Amino acid sequence: MQPKDWAGVSLKLGVVNVYSLTMMLGMLAAILTVFYFWKREKYTLDQFGIIIIIALPTAIIGARTVFVIQQLIEHKGWTNGAWYHVFFIWEGGLSIHGGVITATICVVLYIVFSKNPKKIDLKVAFSIILPAVLIGQAIGRWGNFANHEVYGGVMSTDSTAYKILPDIIRQHMYINGQYHYPLFLYESCANLVAYILLVWVLNKWNWLRPGTTGAMYILYYGIIRFGMEPLREGSYGIYKVISALYIIVGVLLTIFFEFIIKLNYNVYKIPNFKNPKTHKYFYFIVYEPKVKNKPLTKKQREEVKDIYQIENNQQVNAAK
Repeated sequence: MQPKDWAGVSLKLGVVNVYSLTMMLGMLAAILTVFYFWKREKYTLDQFGIIIIIALPTAIIGARTVFVIQQLIEHKGWTNGAWYHVFFIWEGGLSIHGGVITATICVVLYIVFSKNPKKIDLKVAFSIILPAVLIGQAIGRWGNFANHEVYGGVMSTDSTAYKILPDIIRQHMYINGQYHYPLFLYESCANLVAYILLVWVLNKWNWLRPGTTGAMYILYYGIIRFGMEPLREGSYGIYKVISALYIIVGVLLTIFFEFIIKLNYNVYKIPNFKNPKTHKYFYFIVYEPKVKNKPLTKKQREEVKDIYQIENNQQVNAAK
């Protein structure tokens, strides 16, 4: 019996595209992850809400824009239907690179120029937000499964991958008359592993300096995409270039945050628990920003002067 060919088919739950659902679930998981660490750093909910309002739409706009640009470059024009299908993001076609770059730039601008008295540490935010994106990507790749995209070369029925893959994945990888390797699955698993390592090990325990895990996200994802892009059916050159830039920028930022930049923090090692076998302690590291002793303003000097005069007069009267 000939298996069903899934080329061009988008799975739905009722009238809702599964692709859209995975995007929303991925965003929600990333937001909840950021929220956990945001509360730990005691930043305000107002700031958190503003960052979410900035990040979500700019990420979607950036992701779609880069995809459209890639299509125009590779195909010398828009080939995915009428021109207004450019706005049909539920049909697929979002560049993770574009979304991350655009949202990161916009959030950084907000943090740098924010007038909020409770200033957000840019390096800390860099470490909190970027690695959390990995869980969104891990979940979002299943949207590619639902749209039957992001797959590799032809997979032989005699191959190990064909034999060990769950039947539902194997059958849905029958596209254009042949079975294909599920690259979406490989990348989803790789993103999940990185998410656990960067977020729930390194960030959880603060074992690296502020900013470093954010840089490691850029480096890691650059390596993953650079390695998988040549294996992808219908690979696009623009993503190879962007992935290479990710690797270069990630290496430079990792070195910068971890080894070069001045560590303007008070560092405390707090023992969390003791290994009963090795009798060694696991430490949670706290980075407390140093408060700079800025000179008093004229108004502050006058206030201090008035207080001093009042206290001095009280002492004189008491002596009398």
